[in-house]
Amino acid sequence: MNQSTLLSVNHLKLDFKSDRGNVSGIKDISFELRQGETLGIVGESGSGKSVTALAIMGLLPQTARVSGEILFNHDDRIIDLLKVPLRQMRHYRGDAISMIFQEPMTSLNPLFTCGYQVIEAILQHQTVTLEQAKAQAIQLFQEVRLPNPAQMIDRY
Repeated sequence: MNQSTLLSVNHLKLDFKSDRGNVSGIKDISFELRQGETLGIVGESGSGKSVTALAIMGLLPQTARVSGEILFNHDDRIIDLLKVPLRQMRHYRGDAISMIFQEPMTSLNPLFTCGYQVIEAILQHQTVTLEQAKAQAIQLFQEVRLPNPAQMIDRY
């Protein structure tokens, strides 16, 4: 893994324990993602795309048995995400690693404002004040070209 590599997945295998024995989720997948690249993982339904992403994020159920390596280059340190304790993994999620789930329209709760939901995530993953988190949320809204970002904060 060189310095420009952000993520290296090596010989990832995944099985789920079930009442009928082990069910294979991923047989052997390897890939690298370098800084500045976009990586698309394509395949048929049930081929393991989502399970691969969930493994990287450390969001698999306890019935999952994972082997291989998921190496993440964070602040010039190489971390095997499969060996990271849950508490440390929570530190990386949302700050250094994130995932957009298959149904992004169900990810936001319509009972809370857009701003509240983004600010809440910022406050959970960074040491900032509420005012700083709000300014950062407005900046993020600007970056994705939402109209009127300062007003969008208070919209549902």
